[in-house]
Amino acid sequence: MQDFQTIKKQADEFRKAKKYTDALPLYKQLWEEYREDCNEWEGWGYAFCLKQQKDYRQSLEICREVYKLKPDFENIKGVYAWCIYYTEIAVEKVNDEPKFFKAGEGILKLSKQEDQYSPYTQTVFKVLQYLNDKAIYPTDKILEWTDKLNYEILDNTPFSFTDNEGKIRELAPKKEQYFMWRTKALLEKGLFGECIKLSQKALDTFENFHYGNEVWFARRISLSYKGLGQPETALEQLKSLLKRKNEWFIHKEIAEIYFEQGNNEQALKFAIDSALSFGDADKKLNLYKLLSEILIKNNEQEAAKKHIELMYQIRKANEWKIDNDLQNLINKFQIDTTKTVNLRDFERELKQLWEKLKFSNQTQLIGVVKSILPNGKAGFIEAENKKSYYFQLRNFKGKPELAKEGQKVSFFLEEGFDAKKNQKTVNAVNVKLVR
Repeated sequence: MQDFQTIKKQADEFRKAKKYTDALPLYKQLWEEYREDCNEWEGWGYAFCLKQQKDYRQSLEICREVYKLKPDFENIKGVYAWCIYYTEIAVEKVNDEPKFFKAGEGILKLSKQEDQYSPYTQTVFKVLQYLNDKAIYPTDKILEWTDKLNYEILDNTPFSFTDNEGKIRELAPKKEQYFMWRTKALLEKGLFGECIKLSQKALDTFENFHYGNEVWFARRISLSYKGLGQPETALEQLKSLLKRKNEWFIHKEIAEIYFEQGNNEQALKFAIDSALSFGDADKKLNLYKLLSEILIKNNEQEAAKKHIELMYQIRKANEWKIDNDLQNLINKFQIDTTKTVNLRDFERELKQLWEKLKFSNQTQLIGVVKSILPNGKAGFIEAENKKSYYFQLRNFKGKPELAKEGQKVSFFLEEGFDAKKNQKTVNAVNVKLVR
């Protein structure tokens, strides 16, 4: 018995002095040679030192033994939870999904969110990140796991780091990430009232947003109003959002509402603006489908056919499944599925069509480049009627260096919005050289 006490005393002294390498063989000796004399404390000491030495799997085995010995022993719960986290949750790839979720549930049973030293919050966020990355969005699972968090006590401090180029980067705090995951799932589930409430809470909570999240929260509020059968409110909010953030998907959502209301003229206008706005073509399949539907309604069958073929060619290039709706359109319009096209050239052809449709009801104006601003990104054109119009170099159809002062150009007009002055503007777009 004296040997046991001597070894135990020395092991505990080493552990308290953080000399885990020295303490570990002593705890191992106690646990294996004096097992009948050991209680939960010796087991915890052994498991704790193994964890500190990053031998998580062996520590996990000892934790299981101690937990069976005394399930209400608080000290072992923390070590047990962290060992599960490191062996089953903080992994590069999830190979066994049921086991992954079981491990997550086990950690939450052993720990509390209120304990800042527990892996509770990190575990929930790891699970949510895994769910969010799945090809088919698991709405119910996202709601289930966000339900496990009390957002009021989540950390609101962004994480800053220096990247390989020496630039300081900042990641969204956990509270902001929670709001993003939860509001997206609420919208997908059709829980529109809750989505509006939580999205507005997010907008009221944060002063600084990351990754343009303020746009996503505002957008989810707008789409929730649409879901609640209030399209006019949704339209008003989406148009207001468009003034702050000229994103292609906002144009698309406005177009969808107009199309549902039977306003094909406005639907086509916003759908074309969406198609011409920056964004990857393979992300715009639903937009191209909407454009084909509008064009069919407008009895512009050939133009509609081109959009159906574009959808098919994008899916073919990415080896994506052809859904029933698209297959029916392919059959109806007799799309040649044996033909392979150069997607970039095809998109360029469609872009010309969109521009033609966009300006079909406008008169082309002629003018002269009056000035280029010092930043080289914008300037002014003086029309033949002596009125000056602002234009951005990205709307110049040619090499930017050719947009020189005194150069004769043709252009169309488009409504814009000056965020700094908070007022509507009329800008020159689709600017081309006149030779």
